[in-house]
Amino acid sequence: MSTYTFTDRIREGLPEVELDELPGELVTNDDRYDMYRYADWLPVDDIEWLSTGEGWTPLVDAPALAEGEGADDTSVLVKNETTNPTWSWKDRMAAMVVSHAVADGADRIVTSTTGNHGSAIAAYAALAGVERVMVFVNPSSEPPHHAQMRAYGAETVELTDEHEAETLLEALAERGWFVAYGLDGWFTGQPYVYEGYKTIAFEIVEQHGVPDAVVAAVGAGDGLYGIWKGFGELETAGLIEETPAIVSAEAEERHPLAVAFEESAERVGTDPGPEPLSTSTKSPTTGDHALAAVRESGGRPTVVDRESMTRALRACGRAGVFLEPASALAAAGASELAGEEGFDTIVAVGSGAGVAWPEKTTELLGAYPTVEPTLSALEAVLPFGLE
Repeated sequence: MSTYTFTDRIREGLPEVELDELPGELVTNDDRYDMYRYADWLPVDDIEWLSTGEGWTPLVDAPALAEGEGADDTSVLVKNETTNPTWSWKDRMAAMVVSHAVADGADRIVTSTTGNHGSAIAAYAALAGVERVMVFVNPSSEPPHHAQMRAYGAETVELTDEHEAETLLEALAERGWFVAYGLDGWFTGQPYVYEGYKTIAFEIVEQHGVPDAVVAAVGAGDGLYGIWKGFGELETAGLIEETPAIVSAEAEERHPLAVAFEESAERVGTDPGPEPLSTSTKSPTTGDHALAAVRESGGRPTVVDRESMTRALRACGRAGVFLEPASALAAAGASELAGEEGFDTIVAVGSGAGVAWPEKTTELLGAYPTVEPTLSALEAVLPFGLE
């Protein structure tokens, strides 16, 4: 397996893993069908890694996302990350972060979350046998995630002031807790976060080849950047000739990366707009590394309204994939690209499952009716006839 060092590649100065030598082949562990199928591309040579089946998620054809004008010859695929063990792409990140935390002696883990992140950290901490696990849940998160984290053995706590979460996390870090969350100036999980996400790029290449574009929603931007890093490593190793355009997707209410891109800013600022329905992307800012990935790849941002999110949810549903609102941003962004010159094959990253967000998906898709058990009452509420 490859050895690795740390580099300051990321613009805000946090360390990042860099393999000392890239493998000469993509698949280095072909008896596995999880993300450790690419073991030699990962910083796991000196630890006992954790796994509960994360990775090797389906790449699903979603033709209804390519029904716009001029999109007849466009292929839109969804990387269905909802099939990961805790229903989102966060499992790839958590497997790396928690594996290294435990290898370094962590015996208590804390994080803060809108949902997916906390569920993944709690699951892998449980797998590692960590007994003291605490998650600060956001007021916008929903009961399925709360129950999920508690099932894994984590204590979930909602703070009266969510904006003070980082202050509390810093205080706990000083007391010896491992903080699985990005804190300024703290060397916690950041060096390993992108390593799990980059395996999404490896799987796309193995399952399909290099697409023209990959679209991902951005909150902190770590997932998008990790995917870009994966394609970049494959290109550097000579295993692919070019990388896809990396396209970000943000909600109309808050889209700080798009603003920075359009203004040719060096850093992402803050967009204080109203909180979007896509809770996983509700942060008013995002990472400069995500902005760099979009620019350096020849990609661009997309900004998505609620109507487009709803159409994207329904289009993915017709392909058998039920996405959360944040993932619908990526699907809607892919739909926007369909038909544009140079984008013949597009992959949207379906990063999380709609089943974890019943209130917000219902707000987009509408509630179901309750009727008397008669044919006439039934026919009155249906958009189609019964004959």
